[in-house]
Amino acid sequence: MHDEKITDKYDYVKKRVPDPQVKDVADQFFDAAKILWAKPPGSGVVIPAIVNSVLAIELYLKSLTAYSVIKDLKDYGRGVLGGTVTATPRKRVHKLTEIFSVLEEPIKNEFENKYKESSLFKSNSRFEDCLSSYNEVFVKVRYVFEDSSAFKDVNINELEQLMTLTKNAVESLPTKEIMLK
Repeated sequence: MHDEKITDKYDYVKKRVPDPQVKDVADQFFDAAKILWAKPPGSGVVIPAIVNSVLAIELYLKSLTAYSVIKDLKDYGRGVLGGTVTATPRKRVHKLTEIFSVLEEPIKNEFENKYKESSLFKSNSRFEDCLSSYNEVFVKVRYVFEDSSAFKDVNINELEQLMTLTKNAVESLPTKEIMLK
């Protein structure tokens, strides 16, 4: 289990679902994407809108698996310990389905339920199937000048809806906090 590996590495480890540091950054990319999507066609911001959207989705998912850690835990005397709290993801990847795969089953089920209730739903498909369409987009679209074929896999209306669905699913989950070490 990953919890044991992370507690071996750090002296302070807390699991918060969603992790507020990671979710805050996801919210910022979400807000930036919404501003970009609102621009009129021909504004020259499609690539940043796509990148911000996929990154928001990635970070919302990572907010559900990240650990709050102190890498530089110091003893300040009189029983006071402290340091800089940072978040470390369980998976250091951009592939959305790989991040989704390590979520707890009840959380995955919540995403599947939200997906089934959404306009994105296609019969005989799952939320994870929808995510898989965007697994490579974050990396490939940033370098579209090298290979423009990445655009053929991007349905911008679906992507914007997927980003919103992901945010809503994360915000609908009950918050959970566990001190691991």
